[in-house]
Amino acid sequence: MLKIVHMPNSRSTRVIVAAEELGIPYQIDLRRRSELKKPDVLAINPFGAAPAIEDGDVRMMESMAIVEYLLEKYDGQRRLSPAVGSPERPKYLQWFHYAEASLAPPMVAYLRSAGLFPALPLDEKARNAARYMLDIAVGFVDDSLEGKSYMIGEQFTAADIGIHWVLHIARMINSIDFAEMKNVATYMARVDQRPSVVKAMAIPPDYVREPPGSAVTPARVRRG
Repeated sequence: MLKIVHMPNSRSTRVIVAAEELGIPYQIDLRRRSELKKPDVLAINPFGAAPAIEDGDVRMMESMAIVEYLLEKYDGQRRLSPAVGSPERPKYLQWFHYAEASLAPPMVAYLRSAGLFPALPLDEKARNAARYMLDIAVGFVDDSLEGKSYMIGEQFTAADIGIHWVLHIARMINSIDFAEMKNVATYMARVDQRPSVVKAMAIPPDYVREPPGSAVTPARVRRG
């Protein structure tokens, strides 16, 4: 059975959404931030972060790579991606990779520089630069959603799994004006209601939040 090392609100949320959408049996290994720094997780993800998965002999990190792997193995019916060679395929590939390549970096930069957490002090210059680039990145999503339900049209795809998580965190940290981004606001409300997303976003009542910067990843063990 697929085992997912998961920390609520982390990128491992994407893996749960994909598993739910595809009907893949899975079990969650719920971890707090400090618990991700243990040797069993570090053996798969040297950053001590979620996700890390085990699927038989397969061990992987990187959320969108895991999502792609799950599609290749379990989505022969193309429930979460258009067929290779279809007119929608190029746009799907663009948005699938846009989530981490273009949208996530300014969001993470804002999160780390805005003074939101005790271990991450305010850096106004870095925050303003991140906010500037995030406005461009989210604005492009907003423009592209005009007249569409999802990123490539009317089909919910794995690209939406990637995009939605970044926008979810951006919304949590108040890093973008969603009142202005009306297409994004409508899109988020739509994706938020998907049963797979509702389940993946659920945080156990006894879960104790440890903010970013509160747990240190062990240094790489040098050879020689």
